[in-house]
Amino acid sequence: MECLYAIVNVKQCQELRLELQKRQLLHPKFRCMKNCDEVSIPVKENVTCDLDVLCSDDGSLLLNRVPFRIIRNKIYMPCPRKQRLKKVIEAVMRRRGLWERSLEAEIPVVWEKYGDLLLFNGDRCFKNLAWSVAGPELWTNVCAVLNGNRVGLKGHISSDGFRTPNVRLVWGELSWVDCVDNGIRYSWDVTKTMFSAGNAPERHRLARFRCDGEVVVDMYAGIGYFTLPYLVHARARMVHACEWNPDAVIALRKNLIQNNVQLHNIADRVNLGLLPSCEASWQTACKVLKSTGGVLHIHGNVTSGIDKTDTGTDLYNHSFETAELALCLECRPILIHALSKKFLHETCKQSFSFDGDELIIGNSYVSWKKVEWKAWALHASHSICSILSEVYEIVWKVSVLHLHRVKSYAPHIDHLVLDLSCEPCV
Repeated sequence: MECLYAIVNVKQCQELRLELQKRQLLHPKFRCMKNCDEVSIPVKENVTCDLDVLCSDDGSLLLNRVPFRIIRNKIYMPCPRKQRLKKVIEAVMRRRGLWERSLEAEIPVVWEKYGDLLLFNGDRCFKNLAWSVAGPELWTNVCAVLNGNRVGLKGHISSDGFRTPNVRLVWGELSWVDCVDNGIRYSWDVTKTMFSAGNAPERHRLARFRCDGEVVVDMYAGIGYFTLPYLVHARARMVHACEWNPDAVIALRKNLIQNNVQLHNIADRVNLGLLPSCEASWQTACKVLKSTGGVLHIHGNVTSGIDKTDTGTDLYNHSFETAELALCLECRPILIHALSKKFLHETCKQSFSFDGDELIIGNSYVSWKKVEWKAWALHASHSICSILSEVYEIVWKVSVLHLHRVKSYAPHIDHLVLDLSCEPCV
Protein backbone atom coordinates (compact mmCIF):
# COMPACT_ATOMS: atom_id res chain seq x y z
CA MET A 1 0.00 0.00 0.00
CA GLU A 2 1.30 3.47 -0.92
CA CYS A 3 0.64 7.05 0.13
CA LEU A 4 1.62 10.57 -0.90
CA TYR A 5 4.18 12.28 1.35
CA ALA A 6 5.17 15.95 1.55
CA ILE A 7 8.95 16.09 2.08
CA VAL A 8 10.06 19.19 4.03
CA ASN A 9 13.11 20.39 5.95
CA VAL A 10 12.88 19.43 9.61
CA LYS A 11 13.10 23.10 10.70
CA GLN A 12 9.92 23.93 8.75
CA CYS A 13 8.08 20.66 9.41
CA GLN A 14 5.79 22.02 12.13
CA GLU A 15 4.84 25.08 10.10
CA LEU A 16 3.96 23.02 7.00
CA ARG A 17 2.06 20.42 9.04
CA LEU A 18 -0.10 23.10 10.62
CA GLU A 19 -0.83 24.69 7.23
CA LEU A 20 -1.82 21.30 5.78
CA GLN A 21 -3.95 20.54 8.82
CA LYS A 22 -5.74 23.89 8.50
CA ARG A 23 -6.64 23.03 4.89
CA GLN A 24 -7.63 19.43 5.80
CA LEU A 25 -4.90 18.02 3.54
CA LEU A 26 -3.25 15.74 6.12
CA HIS A 27 -3.87 12.03 5.71
CA PRO A 28 -5.91 11.00 8.76
CA LYS A 29 -4.54 7.44 9.14
CA PHE A 30 -0.77 7.60 8.70
CA ARG A 31 2.09 9.14 10.64
CA CYS A 32 5.07 11.36 9.84
CA MET A 33 8.53 9.89 9.36
CA LYS A 34 11.89 11.59 9.96
CA ASN A 35 14.96 10.90 7.84
CA CYS A 36 18.11 12.90 8.68
CA ASP A 37 17.22 16.57 8.18
CA GLU A 38 13.93 15.95 6.39
CA VAL A 39 10.44 14.88 7.48
CA SER A 40 7.85 13.01 5.39
CA ILE A 41 4.30 14.19 6.12
CA PRO A 42 1.45 11.93 4.82
CA VAL A 43 -1.01 13.96 2.74
CA LYS A 44 -4.21 13.40 0.79
CA GLU A 45 -4.22 12.73 -2.96
CA ASN A 46 -5.70 16.15 -3.77
CA VAL A 47 -2.90 18.13 -2.10
CA THR A 48 -1.54 19.56 -5.38
CA CYS A 49 -5.03 20.74 -6.37
CA ASP A 50 -5.30 23.17 -3.48
CA LEU A 51 -5.33 26.78 -4.68
CA ASP A 52 -2.80 27.85 -2.02
CA VAL A 53 -0.20 25.31 -3.14
CA LEU A 54 2.10 27.02 -5.65
CA CYS A 55 4.84 25.68 -7.92
CA SER A 56 8.25 27.37 -7.73
CA ASP A 57 10.78 27.77 -10.53
CA ASP A 58 12.88 24.79 -9.38
CA GLY A 59 9.89 22.45 -9.50
CA SER A 60 9.28 22.30 -5.74
CA LEU A 61 5.95 23.26 -4.21
CA LEU A 62 5.21 26.17 -1.88
CA LEU A 63 2.52 26.48 0.75
CA ASN A 64 2.54 29.81 2.54
CA ARG A 65 6.20 30.23 1.46
CA VAL A 66 7.26 26.87 2.93
CA PRO A 67 8.96 24.77 0.20
CA PHE A 68 8.32 21.03 -0.05
CA ARG A 69 8.16 18.25 -2.62
CA ILE A 70 5.72 15.36 -3.12
CA ILE A 71 6.70 11.69 -3.42
CA ARG A 72 4.72 8.46 -3.42
CA ASN A 73 6.06 5.83 -1.07
CA LYS A 74 5.15 2.70 0.84
CA ILE A 75 3.27 3.29 4.06
CA TYR A 76 5.16 2.82 7.31
CA MET A 77 2.75 1.33 9.85
CA PRO A 78 4.55 0.47 13.10
CA CYS A 79 2.79 -0.58 16.24
CA PRO A 80 1.45 2.69 17.76
CA ARG A 81 3.52 3.85 20.71
CA LYS A 82 0.52 4.04 23.00
CA GLN A 83 -0.09 0.32 22.43
CA ARG A 84 3.57 -0.54 23.06
CA LEU A 85 3.52 1.66 26.16
CA LYS A 86 0.48 -0.14 27.52
CA LYS A 87 2.06 -3.57 26.98
CA VAL A 88 5.34 -2.57 28.63
CA ILE A 89 3.66 -0.92 31.64
CA GLU A 90 1.36 -3.88 32.21
CA ALA A 91 4.33 -6.30 31.97
CA VAL A 92 6.29 -4.33 34.58
CA MET A 93 3.38 -4.23 36.99
CA ARG A 94 2.68 -7.97 36.57
CA ARG A 95 6.33 -8.81 37.28
CA ARG A 96 6.13 -6.78 40.48
CA GLY A 97 2.83 -8.41 41.48
CA LEU A 98 1.12 -5.02 41.42
CA TRP A 99 -1.18 -5.34 38.42
CA GLU A 100 -4.89 -4.67 38.86
CA ARG A 101 -7.45 -4.30 36.12
CA SER A 102 -8.37 -0.84 37.44
CA LEU A 103 -4.85 0.42 36.65
CA GLU A 104 -5.52 0.13 32.93
CA ALA A 105 -7.58 3.35 33.00
CA GLU A 106 -4.56 5.23 34.38
CA ILE A 107 -2.16 4.25 31.58
CA PRO A 108 -1.64 7.36 29.40
CA VAL A 109 -2.68 7.46 25.75
CA VAL A 110 -1.51 11.06 25.20
CA TRP A 111 1.44 13.00 26.56
CA GLU A 112 3.68 16.00 25.95
CA LYS A 113 7.39 15.75 25.25
CA TYR A 114 9.93 18.57 25.61
CA GLY A 115 13.45 17.45 24.84
CA ASP A 116 13.92 14.30 26.90
CA LEU A 117 11.20 15.13 29.44
CA LEU A 118 7.88 13.28 29.21
CA LEU A 119 4.90 15.10 30.73
CA PHE A 120 1.72 13.21 31.62
CA ASN A 121 -1.62 14.41 32.99
CA GLY A 122 -1.32 13.61 36.68
CA ASP A 123 -5.06 14.07 37.25
CA ARG A 124 -5.77 11.07 35.02
CA CYS A 125 -2.58 9.01 34.84
CA PHE A 126 -0.45 7.17 37.41
CA LYS A 127 -2.64 8.20 40.38
CA ASN A 128 -2.73 4.84 42.20
CA LEU A 129 -0.06 4.29 44.88
CA ALA A 130 0.95 1.09 43.06
CA TRP A 131 2.75 3.18 40.45
CA SER A 132 4.98 4.70 43.15
CA VAL A 133 5.75 1.24 44.50
CA ALA A 134 6.92 0.14 41.04
CA GLY A 135 9.25 3.15 41.10
CA PRO A 136 12.41 3.27 38.96
CA GLU A 137 11.64 0.08 37.03
CA LEU A 138 8.38 1.60 35.79
CA TRP A 139 9.81 4.99 34.82
CA THR A 140 12.89 3.61 33.07
CA ASN A 141 10.67 1.38 30.92
CA VAL A 142 8.32 4.27 30.12
CA CYS A 143 11.34 6.35 29.08
CA ALA A 144 12.68 3.52 26.93
CA VAL A 145 9.43 3.25 24.95
CA LEU A 146 9.00 7.00 24.48
CA ASN A 147 12.70 7.87 24.10
CA GLY A 148 12.95 10.06 27.18
CA ASN A 149 15.07 10.41 30.31
CA ARG A 150 12.77 12.33 32.67
CA VAL A 151 9.12 11.99 33.67
CA GLY A 152 6.80 14.64 35.08
CA LEU A 153 3.16 14.66 36.16
CA LYS A 154 1.11 17.84 35.75
CA GLY A 155 -2.04 18.97 37.51
CA HIS A 156 -4.34 21.95 37.07
CA ILE A 157 -2.67 25.29 36.32
CA SER A 158 -2.60 27.57 39.36
CA SER A 159 -4.99 30.55 39.55
CA ASP A 160 -2.29 32.80 41.05
CA GLY A 161 -2.35 35.22 38.09
CA PHE A 162 0.96 33.88 36.76
CA ARG A 163 -0.71 30.67 35.57
CA THR A 164 2.01 28.75 37.41
CA PRO A 165 2.05 25.08 36.39
CA ASN A 166 1.46 22.33 38.93
CA VAL A 167 4.19 19.92 37.81
CA ARG A 168 6.26 17.47 39.83
CA LEU A 169 9.11 15.33 38.56
CA VAL A 170 8.79 11.64 39.40
CA TRP A 171 11.88 10.55 37.47
CA GLY A 172 14.96 12.67 36.83
CA GLU A 173 16.21 15.79 38.57
CA LEU A 174 16.55 18.89 36.36
CA SER A 175 13.27 20.62 35.52
CA TRP A 176 14.56 22.89 32.71
CA VAL A 177 13.58 21.82 29.21
CA ASP A 178 14.25 22.95 25.62
CA CYS A 179 11.97 23.08 22.62
CA VAL A 180 12.69 24.26 19.06
CA ASP A 181 9.68 25.70 17.26
CA ASN A 182 9.89 27.40 13.85
CA GLY A 183 13.64 27.77 14.17
CA ILE A 184 13.43 29.41 17.62
CA ARG A 185 14.80 27.71 20.74
CA TYR A 186 12.70 28.08 23.89
CA SER A 187 13.94 27.06 27.36
CA TRP A 188 11.94 27.13 30.60
CA ASP A 189 11.48 25.44 33.95
CA VAL A 190 8.39 23.22 33.63
CA THR A 191 7.73 23.45 37.38
CA LYS A 192 7.62 27.27 37.38
CA THR A 193 6.47 28.54 33.97
CA MET A 194 4.15 27.24 31.28
CA PHE A 195 4.55 26.72 27.55
CA SER A 196 1.48 26.48 25.34
CA ALA A 197 2.06 24.21 22.36
CA GLY A 198 -1.41 25.17 21.15
CA ASN A 199 -0.23 28.74 20.50
CA ALA A 200 2.02 27.53 17.66
CA PRO A 201 -0.27 28.80 14.84
CA GLU A 202 -0.23 32.33 16.29
CA ARG A 203 3.55 32.24 16.84
CA HIS A 204 3.99 31.24 13.20
CA ARG A 205 1.54 33.91 12.00
CA LEU A 206 3.47 36.64 13.82
CA ALA A 207 6.71 35.32 12.33
CA ARG A 208 5.37 36.14 8.85
CA PHE A 209 4.76 39.80 9.72
CA ARG A 210 7.11 42.40 8.24
CA CYS A 211 8.03 44.65 11.17
CA ASP A 212 11.31 46.17 9.92
CA GLY A 213 11.91 49.45 11.77
CA GLU A 214 8.90 48.98 14.07
CA VAL A 215 8.79 49.18 17.88
CA VAL A 216 6.57 46.51 19.47
CA VAL A 217 5.25 46.22 23.03
CA ASP A 218 4.54 42.62 24.07
CA MET A 219 2.32 42.61 27.17
CA TYR A 220 2.51 39.44 29.28
CA ALA A 221 5.53 38.24 27.33
CA GLY A 222 6.02 35.05 29.35
CA ILE A 223 9.14 33.20 28.27
CA GLY A 224 9.07 34.97 24.90
CA TYR A 225 6.32 33.09 23.01
CA PHE A 226 5.62 36.11 20.79
CA THR A 227 8.61 38.35 21.62
CA LEU A 228 11.03 35.97 19.91
CA PRO A 229 9.08 35.56 16.61
CA TYR A 230 8.86 39.37 16.37
CA LEU A 231 12.64 39.68 16.79
CA VAL A 232 13.93 36.58 15.00
CA HIS A 233 11.61 36.38 11.99
CA ALA A 234 9.56 39.59 11.76
CA ARG A 235 12.71 41.73 12.28
CA ALA A 236 11.17 44.29 14.64
CA ARG A 237 13.64 47.04 15.54
CA MET A 238 12.76 46.91 19.24
CA VAL A 239 10.41 44.81 21.36
CA HIS A 240 9.50 45.97 24.88
CA ALA A 241 8.69 42.68 26.62
CA CYS A 242 6.54 43.23 29.73
CA GLU A 243 6.23 40.31 32.15
CA TRP A 244 5.27 40.18 35.84
CA ASN A 245 6.28 36.61 36.68
CA PRO A 246 9.93 36.66 37.87
CA ASP A 247 10.41 33.00 36.91
CA ALA A 248 9.22 33.71 33.36
CA VAL A 249 11.58 36.69 33.18
CA ILE A 250 14.53 34.39 33.97
CA ALA A 251 13.54 32.11 31.08
CA LEU A 252 12.88 35.08 28.78
CA ARG A 253 16.38 36.45 29.35
CA LYS A 254 17.91 33.05 28.64
CA ASN A 255 15.86 32.69 25.45
CA LEU A 256 16.89 36.13 24.18
CA ILE A 257 20.54 35.24 24.68
CA GLN A 258 20.43 31.77 23.10
CA ASN A 259 18.57 33.11 20.05
CA ASN A 260 21.10 35.95 19.65
CA VAL A 261 18.56 38.77 19.81
CA GLN A 262 19.64 40.48 23.04
CA LEU A 263 20.42 44.21 22.98
CA HIS A 264 23.77 45.00 21.39
CA ASN A 265 25.63 48.10 20.20
CA ILE A 266 22.76 50.57 20.74
CA ALA A 267 23.47 52.79 23.76
CA ASP A 268 25.34 56.09 24.16
CA ARG A 269 24.95 55.89 27.92
CA VAL A 270 24.23 52.99 30.31
CA ASN A 271 23.09 53.40 33.91
CA LEU A 272 23.80 50.52 36.31
CA GLY A 273 21.91 51.41 39.49
CA LEU A 274 21.92 48.12 41.41
CA LEU A 275 23.19 47.92 45.03
CA PRO A 276 25.22 46.59 46.70
CA SER A 277 26.95 45.75 43.39
CA CYS A 278 26.04 45.80 39.70
CA GLU A 279 29.15 43.88 38.63
CA ALA A 280 27.10 40.92 37.43
CA SER A 281 25.72 43.21 34.68
CA TRP A 282 28.99 44.75 33.50
CA GLN A 283 29.23 42.28 30.62
CA THR A 284 25.72 43.17 29.43
CA ALA A 285 26.38 46.90 29.81
CA CYS A 286 29.48 46.65 27.62
CA LYS A 287 27.56 44.73 24.96
CA VAL A 288 24.80 47.35 24.68
CA LEU A 289 27.25 50.27 24.57
CA LYS A 290 27.80 51.54 21.04
CA SER A 291 30.93 50.33 19.27
CA THR A 292 31.88 54.01 18.84
CA GLY A 293 31.95 54.51 22.60
CA GLY A 294 29.86 56.00 25.37
CA VAL A 295 29.54 56.52 29.11
CA LEU A 296 28.82 54.03 31.90
CA HIS A 297 27.42 55.15 35.27
CA ILE A 298 28.39 52.37 37.69
CA HIS A 299 26.78 52.25 41.15
CA GLY A 300 28.22 50.33 44.07
CA ASN A 301 28.59 50.14 47.83
CA VAL A 302 32.19 50.56 49.00
CA THR A 303 33.36 49.82 52.55
CA SER A 304 36.14 51.93 54.05
CA GLY A 305 37.74 53.03 57.30
CA ILE A 306 37.16 49.81 59.24
CA ASP A 307 40.76 49.72 60.50
CA LYS A 308 43.17 52.44 59.45
CA THR A 309 46.16 50.26 60.35
CA ASP A 310 45.20 47.60 57.79
CA THR A 311 47.79 46.77 55.16
CA GLY A 312 47.01 46.74 51.48
CA THR A 313 46.27 43.03 51.58
CA ASP A 314 43.94 43.39 54.57
CA LEU A 315 42.24 46.28 52.82
CA TYR A 316 41.56 44.00 49.87
CA ASN A 317 40.03 41.43 52.16
CA HIS A 318 37.74 43.86 54.02
CA SER A 319 36.88 46.72 51.69
CA PHE A 320 35.01 44.79 49.03
CA GLU A 321 33.15 42.25 51.13
CA THR A 322 29.98 44.33 51.37
CA ALA A 323 30.19 45.55 47.81
CA GLU A 324 30.43 41.92 46.66
CA LEU A 325 33.13 42.65 44.14
CA ALA A 326 34.30 39.18 43.17
CA LEU A 327 37.85 39.69 41.95
CA CYS A 328 39.78 36.90 40.28
CA LEU A 329 43.22 36.06 41.64
CA GLU A 330 45.07 37.75 38.82
CA CYS A 331 43.40 41.05 39.77
CA ARG A 332 44.87 41.09 43.30
CA PRO A 333 48.29 42.47 42.28
CA ILE A 334 46.47 45.26 40.44
CA LEU A 335 44.73 46.34 43.65
CA ILE A 336 47.97 46.20 45.61
CA HIS A 337 49.63 48.40 42.99
CA ALA A 338 46.71 50.81 43.21
CA LEU A 339 47.09 51.09 46.95
CA SER A 340 50.79 51.72 46.56
CA LYS A 341 49.84 54.65 44.29
CA LYS A 342 50.89 53.03 41.02
CA PHE A 343 48.71 51.20 38.52
CA LEU A 344 49.47 49.97 35.01
CA HIS A 345 46.46 49.23 32.82
CA GLU A 346 47.71 46.16 30.96
CA THR A 347 44.87 46.02 28.41
CA CYS A 348 45.26 49.56 27.15
CA LYS A 349 48.94 49.94 28.08
CA GLN A 350 47.88 53.20 29.74
CA SER A 351 49.73 54.36 32.87
CA PHE A 352 47.72 55.77 35.79
CA SER A 353 49.54 57.54 38.61
CA PHE A 354 48.57 59.40 41.75
CA ASP A 355 49.55 62.91 42.81
CA GLY A 356 48.75 63.29 46.50
CA ASP A 357 45.04 62.57 46.84
CA GLU A 358 44.34 62.96 43.14
CA LEU A 359 44.46 60.43 40.29
CA ILE A 360 45.96 61.90 37.13
CA ILE A 361 44.32 60.71 33.89
CA GLY A 362 45.62 62.62 30.92
CA ASN A 363 45.23 66.31 31.69
CA SER A 364 42.25 65.92 34.03
CA TYR A 365 42.13 65.41 37.78
CA VAL A 366 39.68 63.39 39.88
CA SER A 367 39.55 63.95 43.63
CA TRP A 368 39.58 60.93 45.95
CA LYS A 369 38.70 61.16 49.61
CA LYS A 370 39.47 57.57 50.53
CA VAL A 371 41.97 55.09 49.20
CA GLU A 372 39.26 52.41 49.07
CA TRP A 373 37.36 54.55 46.57
CA LYS A 374 40.45 54.63 44.37
CA ALA A 375 40.83 50.87 44.51
CA TRP A 376 37.17 50.28 43.62
CA ALA A 377 37.32 52.75 40.72
CA LEU A 378 40.48 51.17 39.36
CA HIS A 379 39.02 47.67 39.58
CA ALA A 380 35.91 48.81 37.72
CA SER A 381 37.96 50.65 35.06
CA HIS A 382 40.24 47.70 34.45
CA SER A 383 37.35 45.21 34.28
CA ILE A 384 35.23 47.34 31.93
CA CYS A 385 38.17 47.94 29.60
CA SER A 386 38.95 44.22 29.46
CA ILE A 387 35.31 43.32 28.77
CA LEU A 388 34.96 45.93 26.00
CA SER A 389 38.15 44.74 24.35
CA GLU A 390 36.86 41.16 24.43
CA VAL A 391 33.37 42.05 23.14
CA TYR A 392 34.50 44.21 20.22
CA GLU A 393 37.91 42.56 19.65
CA ILE A 394 39.76 45.88 19.61
CA VAL A 395 41.66 47.84 22.29
CA TRP A 396 39.60 50.33 24.29
CA LYS A 397 40.49 53.31 26.49
CA VAL A 398 38.53 53.82 29.71
CA SER A 399 38.79 57.12 31.62
CA VAL A 400 37.29 58.22 34.92
CA LEU A 401 35.11 61.29 34.38
CA HIS A 402 33.77 61.63 37.92
CA LEU A 403 33.30 59.76 41.17
CA HIS A 404 30.19 60.83 43.07
CA ARG A 405 29.17 59.91 46.61
CA VAL A 406 25.39 59.53 46.65
CA LYS A 407 24.84 58.77 50.35
CA SER A 408 25.96 56.82 53.37
CA TYR A 409 24.45 53.35 52.99
CA ALA A 410 25.51 52.08 56.43
CA PRO A 411 28.36 52.72 58.90
CA HIS A 412 31.64 52.63 56.91
CA ILE A 413 29.71 51.94 53.68
CA ASP A 414 29.23 54.58 50.98
CA HIS A 415 26.96 54.44 47.93
CA LEU A 416 29.18 55.66 45.05
CA VAL A 417 28.64 56.28 41.35
CA LEU A 418 31.58 56.03 38.96
CA ASP A 419 31.24 57.79 35.58
CA LEU A 420 33.42 56.06 33.00
CA SER A 421 34.12 57.34 29.51
CA CYS A 422 34.74 54.45 27.13
CA GLU A 423 36.12 54.81 23.61
CA PRO A 424 37.83 52.47 21.16
CA CYS A 425 41.53 53.05 20.48
CA VAL A 426 41.29 53.30 16.68
